[in-house]
Amino acid sequence: MLYLLMAQHSIAQKRTLLNVRLENFKDSVNSLELIVSNGFFAVNTAKNYVLKATDGNFHFDFPLNETSQAYLYLNDRSDLLVPGSFGVLINPGDSLNFTLRDDKLGLVNMEISGRGSEKILIVKKTAKKMFSSYVYKKSYRKKTMEEKFIELDNSLNIIDSTFDRESNKYARDFRLAKAQLVDQTLDGLLQYCMWNFDDSVRYLFNKFVRNKKRIAPLLDSATLDYFGGFHILPYYISLSNRDEIGDRYDMFHYNYPLQYASLISKEFGSIEYVKDFLLSDLTINIFRQNWYGQVSKDMYRYYLENANKRNRHFIDVFTEFEKLKDVLKPGKAFYNFNLIDTNGVYHSLQQMKGKVVILDFWFTGCGACKQLVSELVKIEDQLKDERIQFVSINVDKTVSTWKRGIGIYSVPSSLQLSTEGRRNDHPVLKFGNVNAFPTLIVLDKQGKIVGIPPHPMKDIGAFRNYIEKCL
Repeated sequence: MLYLLMAQHSIAQKRTLLNVRLENFKDSVNSLELIVSNGFFAVNTAKNYVLKATDGNFHFDFPLNETSQAYLYLNDRSDLLVPGSFGVLINPGDSLNFTLRDDKLGLVNMEISGRGSEKILIVKKTAKKMFSSYVYKKSYRKKTMEEKFIELDNSLNIIDSTFDRESNKYARDFRLAKAQLVDQTLDGLLQYCMWNFDDSVRYLFNKFVRNKKRIAPLLDSATLDYFGGFHILPYYISLSNRDEIGDRYDMFHYNYPLQYASLISKEFGSIEYVKDFLLSDLTINIFRQNWYGQVSKDMYRYYLENANKRNRHFIDVFTEFEKLKDVLKPGKAFYNFNLIDTNGVYHSLQQMKGKVVILDFWFTGCGACKQLVSELVKIEDQLKDERIQFVSINVDKTVSTWKRGIGIYSVPSSLQLSTEGRRNDHPVLKFGNVNAFPTLIVLDKQGKIVGIPPHPMKDIGAFRNYIEKCL
């Protein structure tokens, strides 16, 4: 059995190569960062690789266990593949070559070749057609809602027609590539509709999305872990049931999880693996937002009653709940971290005994972290007390990135600590189940868990009361 396990691991984990050539770029020294994200359910891990070169040639050689997405960032500022967040699909054992000339960023401007390039080339080919076929030649914000939906419909028609002509359209890689394009195309507009819903949006959504079954490529067991399940399908459920949700649409699935769970069953009860995926994802997110609170217990009970216990994510949900019950229950001792500050001095949780500790986990570039800062500044000013310690814990890869973000993505007056480039692999993040940013955790004067407080952006008064009760 041990031999078989070792053999299976050696087959699954393969060296993967990614070569990038930048021609005629202005900078004499270029830095290229590669982020490889597996995008998997429950635990979305990412690995970072950074190279510098004066000749424009970069060679990444790394192990890979499963299909992932690769993101390239040039000189710590620009996404090389497109303006905006976009990753290319890579498989274990791929050997890919990218050539980019004359500072023209974007996947459509690259020459791409090598083993595994077919799935990327079809994305490039499709994206190029989409970019060149826009019906309305004006900025997105100036288009009417109907024009936005017509553009959407046109782009999705191009995706369908391009992939229908491919002989490999049923291969897993091509299904993933199509799902990625559909996900990216629907994402922005459906999110916009969530905030600008009216009768015209209801009509246009039904006409161009629901009636045309545009989410079909995302209802695929091979693609669901990567695309659709985390954004598009929740948007789809909310927009399809807006009459029932009403003005509670903002974060409805987190604020009213049991009602949202019933909508999942209503929309996708006939496609069991989709229903189970969405229920599993919702349940784990409720755990991470509330830890061992009553809403987590209620959600877990609903999950056990409605999800198929043989679904592939059941063990993830079960394990997460057991951890809440055994480790993250109020009154349990928190992980005794020992982290470095900006001056190179280490600070441990043990040293903070006697103070209520508010931990704020963040990273540079986190939009939600930046929004939270304005509220936390007010709170820190209102809760000036020697018995309270605000601690900002950064998870950036480099010291320079961390220091650049202080004051923008974290409150400058907090004690600034870092995980020293270990990111999500650091024990303090693993212990605290920190998988999203920002995450706030409150500890009592003995370093024991109080819990996850009400979010300051939703109810600053409730957050302040939560801290004051700890004193």
